[in-house]
Order: sequence, then C-alpha cells, then structure tokens
Amino acid sequence: MKKLILAGLLVSSALNASTLYPTDVKSVYLTQDSKDVAGKLLPTNAIEVLEQSAGKIKFSLKGYVNPAAPNVIYYSNQDRIIALSFAKTKTPKYEIIKKGETGKWDEVKVVAYTTKDNLEKDLKPMLDRAKQTYQESCSICHHLHKESQYNPNQWPSLFKSMLSRTPIDKKDEWLIIQYLQKASKGDIK
Repeated sequence: MKKLILAGLLVSSALNASTLYPTDVKSVYLTQDSKDVAGKLLPTNAIEVLEQSAGKIKFSLKGYVNPAAPNVIYYSNQDRIIALSFAKTKTPKYEIIKKGETGKWDEVKVVAYTTKDNLEKDLKPMLDRAKQTYQESCSICHHLHKESQYNPNQWPSLFKSMLSRTPIDKKDEWLIIQYLQKASKGDIK
C-alpha cells in the first residue's frame, strides 16, 4: 500500500512539471473524452503540459510541418525526425508559429491529449539508456557505427534492418531510433 501511494505521488509530482518527455510511443487523442486514437507521440520529444484531468493530459508540442505531409510534426526543420504523427484521416489542430521560407518547413505548435503514464521530467536518463542499449546490442556482430556516421534520415531504415538480429526489446525501438537521429545531428552529446 505504501509503495502504491508513493508511486502515485511520484507520478503526480512528475505531471506537475511543465515539460515532460514520453519514454515510449504513446497514443494521442484529439479531444479529452475521445477513445479514438488519432496518432502517436514518439519518445524523447518535449511536451508542455497545459491541463490535467482524470486519466489524460492536454499538451502542446512545437515542431515543424512539411506542407506536403501535414499530419506529421517533425522534431527539426528538413530532417525526418518524427515527433508526433497523426492518422491521415485525423486532422490535428496546430498554429503556425513561423511560415517556412525558401523550401523550409513551417514551425508549428500542436495541441492534443495523451495519457498520464510513461512520461518523465528528465530526458537524460532516457537518452543514457538508449545509448547504452545501442552500444551493448549493436556491437555484438560488427564494429559499432558512430552516431554521426549516418544522417538523421538514414538511421531509421538502417536500424530497423538489423533490429531482428539484436536482443533489443521491440518497445525500445523508437527510443533508440530517436536517440540515433538526434545524436547524428549533434543535439545529444
């Protein structure tokens, strides 16, 4: 009983932090009461908590939209590092912060809902775990590739092509891909 109360307090205090990071792929909803999954929020992407209610939080996320793919919010401009993606049949509500110029993507802020579970206030332990898992698992068969050896757009297909040969748990797939993509840009030291 004490452990349950302590766990509840820890989750509650973590949710009171204004910036949180998903630890795994999370379902996203367009409204608070919806049970219809509209999209997926990928790990390591910062969200700002706007409101809390029973079971769900309302959040905002800043990112970039390629006008040719308006249902995907990217972590950075011009790199295909997905932060949040919506089904093609769902229309996310986002505001344009800055219109892209000369081929650049639009900077946007999207508001949506997700569940309160699997959110952390500190990104570093999550990235450390991803890095360690990558280093331990991907050096079994061959020399370990440096994160900077490939660009952010190359890492997902390369990593997925070798995933079945590793002991990496399927639930950690996107955590490690996000780590590799962001580290290849130099965003993670």
